[in-house]
Amino acid sequence: MQGGMAQTIGLVLAARAKLRGLPAPHWPDSSIYNFCNRVTFTGRTRPSAQPWRRDAPLPDPDAWLNSLPSGTTEARLRVIRRNDPNIGDRMSVAFAGGGPVSVAEILADIPEGWIGRWEVTDREAADRRIWSVNYRNAGRAPPDIPEVTATLVEARSALDSALREAADFAQAQGMGFESSIRAGLEALDSPDPMAGYFHADLFPEGLLSLEARQVFASAAKSWVFGGMGSWNDWGSSREEDQRRYEAISDRFFWAVIAGLVAGTNGGGS
Repeated sequence: MQGGMAQTIGLVLAARAKLRGLPAPHWPDSSIYNFCNRVTFTGRTRPSAQPWRRDAPLPDPDAWLNSLPSGTTEARLRVIRRNDPNIGDRMSVAFAGGGPVSVAEILADIPEGWIGRWEVTDREAADRRIWSVNYRNAGRAPPDIPEVTATLVEARSALDSALREAADFAQAQGMGFESSIRAGLEALDSPDPMAGYFHADLFPEGLLSLEARQVFASAAKSWVFGGMGSWNDWGSSREEDQRRYEAISDRFFWAVIAGLVAGTNGGGS
């Protein structure tokens, strides 16, 4: 999946693990930081005589985790649709900062909503850590913002349906994405759904139920969206095939997004 979304998910899972006393990957060793030379956090606030004081920037993810605000009860992934009339979220994932907005939401006395901004700051880095990321606290989003929500049951059903439909279309059109989609379908019933997944290190033992891990892995392993050579790059000169492709693609994409949200926020074992 998109690196920005994967990193936001990793932060949410790490915060959830910390709240439960479970070990989680540390900066800079986790797979979500493989290409980052710096990850900072700006905008955490706390009560003061002013009446609010904005704290100094936090230098890394460990500092962010170690200073979760008082009254923190939970962390969750929130994904917000952009609804850009010029380009849909499915197509804009091909660009840095594109696609739906991923938010690491901290539920606390002072709610937080952390949104990352990625910037290339060392293009020639020998270790390929070319990116610097800054997360800014936007607070809790207004309740009328169009976010993606689904229960685990709903997400599982949507994935099963959308992936089967996409697999049939891909096979009929010779698109070549069947192996990724098949891996997503197999994960829905796997006793070890994270096996072979690149970001499997994000999931502390005991944090998520098997059902949550199955839903997440199904969505993550069937991610085929991006730029050139991806699912989004296909097109047909036949109007009927193109219309069907667009409809199937949108159902597929939003089923995957809903699966990532439901799986990340899912209950424990």
